[in-house]
Amino acid sequence: MNQKLLEAKNIYKSFGKIQALNNVDFYLYKGKIHGLLGENGAGKSSLMNILSGIYQPEKGSIIYKGEKQKKLNPDSAGKLGIGMVHQEFRLIENFSIKDNLTLSKANIYVNDFEEAFKKYSEIFSLAANHDTLISELSVGEKQKIEIMKLIFNNNKIMLLDEPTAVLTPHETNQLKISLDTLSKEDEKTIVFITHKLKEIKEFTETIFVMKNGEMVAKDLETKSVKDNDLVTLMMGEITKSVVKKDNKKGEIKLTVENISLKSQDDGFNNLDDINLNIKAGEILGIAGVSGNGQVELANIISGIHSNFEGKVTIKGQDVSEKGVKARKKLNLSYIPENRLGVGLAPGVSILDNSVVKEYFSASYGPHLSTNKMVNYLNLLIKEFSIKTDEPKAEISTLSGGNMQKLLMGRELISNPEVIIAAQPTRGLDVSAVEALHELIINQRNNGSAIMLISEDLDELFKLSDRLLVLYEGKIIKEFNINEANTNNVGLAMAGVIE
Repeated sequence: MNQKLLEAKNIYKSFGKIQALNNVDFYLYKGKIHGLLGENGAGKSSLMNILSGIYQPEKGSIIYKGEKQKKLNPDSAGKLGIGMVHQEFRLIENFSIKDNLTLSKANIYVNDFEEAFKKYSEIFSLAANHDTLISELSVGEKQKIEIMKLIFNNNKIMLLDEPTAVLTPHETNQLKISLDTLSKEDEKTIVFITHKLKEIKEFTETIFVMKNGEMVAKDLETKSVKDNDLVTLMMGEITKSVVKKDNKKGEIKLTVENISLKSQDDGFNNLDDINLNIKAGEILGIAGVSGNGQVELANIISGIHSNFEGKVTIKGQDVSEKGVKARKKLNLSYIPENRLGVGLAPGVSILDNSVVKEYFSASYGPHLSTNKMVNYLNLLIKEFSIKTDEPKAEISTLSGGNMQKLLMGRELISNPEVIIAAQPTRGLDVSAVEALHELIINQRNNGSAIMLISEDLDELFKLSDRLLVLYEGKIIKEFNINEANTNNVGLAMAGVIE
């Protein structure tokens, strides 16, 4: 019989009036990959934050190798070999890969870094040199470095919070191989936290399910449990909507002409002669593997990037030489792929994050009215079904789904005429995805011109009217959505033109 390596018994944790964890039991076996399944807000991240010493439980105990731990903090948890990869990256952007991997005193590869880096780069299929700055990596590559940090810090227990949320299908398949290797060859004990049934079945050996802060199923054998049973345990029956695309299209709201952007490092084009337009009531999908120019394109259109060639026109006005504020005045909203750091400010309250877009309006600044701010947040909470109890709590206390709802609500409440939405449902559970899809469709029906950037082909097929595929900074193929399928779009994403 497998010996339990780590146990959490009768764990309770609350945030204000919200009971995040209610009498939760959880345990891990050495060298196994465990699945922790549940909707956003079910308590998965809260439980992992307790195991990694970030949160302290109000009741309950943590037992490691049969010994009860008095009190875990990040340092003591690290000494036990417990490490966590969070949904939001915790890398130092202007440091190199090597700096990030060796920054901790716990680093075990001080004297043989080159050998270890070569080994784990092969395991994770990481092509980047260790001197590369984190800021130069794609989102998927950053995720690999986050996981490698645990290895270099000698973490035997690896808690991975939604690790595939930022990965392409190919990268997800590669991660499965990598984790299998780590569990078998290095005897790593892994917790794979997700809300995706397909991945929980493919990645894990045993499954735990959480719902509304409670552990509703423990140690289910992955190969034996049925999908329908997991859905019922996690959320009950969810009906997926079918999107009609016969709505009326209007005039062109956004035009991009001959946009090119050169990399400052190597002189190659991050974007090369991009041309597109979007009409009112239309959703234009942008497909592509991470790192093929999607972020740069979104930042140029929204006004974040200013050093580019070409022309951006919003509602007939040339805004190529204008900044973010001018474009917002033309009723453009931007939902960035990095929700915490670009979209929302970490370390800042939920309340302050809610009014960032309206800060310079007469209602809020320069002397902020707390009552008006609270009323505005309450409006967002009501309109977009955001679960939060304490407005002055840090934004990080929200679940990933509720963070995204706050960000999207803040950007959509004013009924923008042009919307740039990058990975709007990344890392969210089925019910949250359905809710956000409904928001996007409502905006389309209200006449918004929407650019939807996503690595989820199912999402693009469901919502888009047309589809463009970006490859190495170029539009390599355009599809009418009725002609698009996984095969032909996937080939284009790989640079193959039929």
